[in-house]
Amino acid sequence: MPAQSAVEHSREQTTASRREVPPASTRGTAGGGPDPSALGVDELRNEIAGLRKALASHPVIDMARGVIMATTSCTPEDAWQILVQVSQHSNTKLREVARHIVESAYGPPPPAQVRGALREVYSGRARQGQ
Repeated sequence: MPAQSAVEHSREQTTASRREVPPASTRGTAGGGPDPSALGVDELRNEIAGLRKALASHPVIDMARGVIMATTSCTPEDAWQILVQVSQHSNTKLREVARHIVESAYGPPPPAQVRGALREVYSGRARQGQ
């Protein structure tokens, strides 16, 4: 797979995490997205809150990917996969794993649960020759 820019990858991740697009009959014609008049106010507020949270977490996720790439000499996609695996193995939200990794670059180490998952993922990748 060709290398993607962090922005393209982030855009894909945001798009993948959104709910399904409503049927064509409820979509607006101008932007191709959901017709705001067909959605409830609470749904729109929840969607906006989710998008704001995603936008706020993307910079720290990208910085964590950079730290992982620098420390393991891996590709951006490999760094993303490491973050995902550590998040799953430590049962910690990905954005929190990313925050801990970035903070550990200049401060205290990540919590024991995240450190253990990082060690586990790194050793598994080393055994596979990645």
